[in-house]
Amino acid sequence: MTTDKQFKRAARELAEREGISYTAARRRLATDPEAGVSAPLTAASAAAEDDQESTPPLIYPTAGAPCPVDCDGTAHPNAVCWLWRPQDSKHVRHEVRRAAQLPNGRAGELCHRFEPPASGYANGSFFGREATWLLALVYAMLTDQYPELRPGRAELWAAVETDDQAAVDAVMEPLDRAAARLLTKVPEQWWGEVKPRLDAYADFIETDDRELRTWQDIDDRHHVGCLVDQWRRAWTPVRNYNGYMDAPGVLWLAPKGWLDDLLVEQHGGHGDGARVRLTDGRPAIVYAAEWSEAGAPVAYRIRELEPGRHGNIGKLVPSLTSDELVPRDLVAGELNDVA
Repeated sequence: MTTDKQFKRAARELAEREGISYTAARRRLATDPEAGVSAPLTAASAAAEDDQESTPPLIYPTAGAPCPVDCDGTAHPNAVCWLWRPQDSKHVRHEVRRAAQLPNGRAGELCHRFEPPASGYANGSFFGREATWLLALVYAMLTDQYPELRPGRAELWAAVETDDQAAVDAVMEPLDRAAARLLTKVPEQWWGEVKPRLDAYADFIETDDRELRTWQDIDDRHHVGCLVDQWRRAWTPVRNYNGYMDAPGVLWLAPKGWLDDLLVEQHGGHGDGARVRLTDGRPAIVYAAEWSEAGAPVAYRIRELEPGRHGNIGKLVPSLTSDELVPRDLVAGELNDVA
């Protein structure tokens, strides 16, 4: 048996023995090879194991079609309910179903709708699309920590069956707002608050031993586990083309822009890139919005516009050294007299 196969077998045994995920077991073995060595069996313990009969796995039949949202199981005795999911709706447009699927589907739909197209990429820039999984991980964390943010199954079913994107956006708005308040374009806030919180959630998922009651719970756990694995890989150094060890990272600014554009589209305000004039006369450009529980933005993060130099003479360009949070009342309106 090769060393790689031995390592994989040891990781599986450690995961089963400790009740942790396979990924967490591999990571522990990489740092502590002795963790995979189990205590030898004594004669008494070996005999006791031989006396125990192995318990066969229990197989539960599942209903053959999605159940009504108010199903109590009487319609299909001795079978487990097939809980409705957005992908089970027929005669509904793909983009409507995708916008209702958490966490991956909705994150991908927002990227598709709001990531600006780039040359060679019809569905948005390469780096922007790469950040889709980060928004999905944020959705997973928020719905796990705050279950009230997840729309009810009956409410979501009614929205999807209308075949209306706006109806789905309406029931998802509390979750979108929570994600928009969490995500940021401020480096100090990202590195000091958001990333540590996602690290802690990844640690929780890798040691999560909650009981899985349905096959759909198993699917959801698998998808979240894949997102956590991608999060770990994003911060694991690899050798780049220059020969240096560097972490791939993720374009964490992009999802905040998608959420701001979505909420501005629904409630008005100034979106990412809008040129505005402040009440004191200064021209500025908006690059992020701050949100409350409801309504339009309560404040904006802006950068002042200043006369360009060198090849930008005669134009107003953003000052990248300025970063100011201004209340909504201090923004007078759109700036229409500049190119």
